Amino acid sequence: MTTNPSLDDKQCSLRERKKQRTWHAIHDAAFDLVTQRGLAHVTIADICASATISERTFFNYFPSKAAAALGLPATAIAEDDERRFLEGRGPLLDDLCELIASVSSGHDNLPRVRELIRLEPDLLAALHQWTSGLRKQVIQLAEKRTSEPVRAHLAVALVFAALFLHADSGYTNRPGKARASAADLRATVSRLGELAAE
Repeated sequence: MTTNPSLDDKQCSLRERKKQRTWHAIHDAAFDLVTQRGLAHVTIADICASATISERTFFNYFPSKAAAALGLPATAIAEDDERRFLEGRGPLLDDLCELIASVSSGHDNLPRVRELIRLEPDLLAALHQWTSGLRKQVIQLAEKRTSEPVRAHLAVALVFAALFLHADSGYTNRPGKARASAADLRATVSRLGELAAE
């Protein structure tokens, strides 16, 4: 029995759109509730009721109510992106820029997240924890690409420094621009290298 590829593609696309809608429904519900009531006065059950989902579904998308409010997914790096990076044959720094750009591409809501953290400073701890977990995951992937662990750590440190600079509107002169492309990151890494060489 043969499978119709176009039908498979349509079903996959439909599933992906449904997942995106569910993700946004949970994030929007969590963001709104935390903004209105404060993090301490919102439960996961509240978020699930507002988004009309089950708690089991909630944990398929987010590890905590803080992560849901900030829009931080349970899995930072998609399997396809991880596989693409591990199979990459380009320069390590370039491929890391591609990988980190793909992770950050879903975060176009930086201005409202900043505002939420300003209202709820306790959320900063959740953001740091998530970012730290992402960094460890990226280091592990980079170590698989090179036989020099120190080189992997330095390369990841450079790309994350570039990413954090792009999140700072004072550096980019583009207030609210959350998305850093791979080209943006490569250019900033290059400037950091030039500065170190002075």
